Amino acid sequence: MTHALCLAAGKRGKPVPLVTLRSLVLPEHAAVVEGREWFFCSLPDCEVVYFTHDGQTLEKNALKVRVGLKEREAPRPVCYCFGHTVESIREEIEKTGRSTVCASIREKVEADECSCEVLNPKGACCCGDVNEVVKEAIASIGVPRAEATQTLAAAERANEGR
Repeated sequence: MTHALCLAAGKRGKPVPLVTLRSLVLPEHAAVVEGREWFFCSLPDCEVVYFTHDGQTLEKNALKVRVGLKEREAPRPVCYCFGHTVESIREEIEKTGRSTVCASIREKVEADECSCEVLNPKGACCCGDVNEVVKEAIASIGVPRAEATQTLAAAERANEGR
């Protein structure tokens, strides 16, 4: 099965490697992880983070980490390997008019320094999510178009192949 439906959100989720859950689920919830195929619920307003096709769920409070896209208050993690948050990305753009985060992540990924599969609740690379945060921050802060174009081009290059 490649997708399943989160019964709480009514939204399809993407499969998550079992190693991700084993790494991030609190010990008291670990027993339910084994022997199932798990999916990630990406709906921000849903408390469910992981679910199975037969209705088993794990909510935010069952994890060792904050799930940035499901949080309303800082810090809202977006890059779990290198500690970037929505707030830190916005702060850099507010101060400098651009973001170096995507290029920095790309360099570290190329140096094989990331552990997305065990650190990111999605069990996958964060580059797409980081790129979206950069785009949203640039739009909301009102960075001049020329600077924003350079920043977004760098972010999109960092996201290529992900």
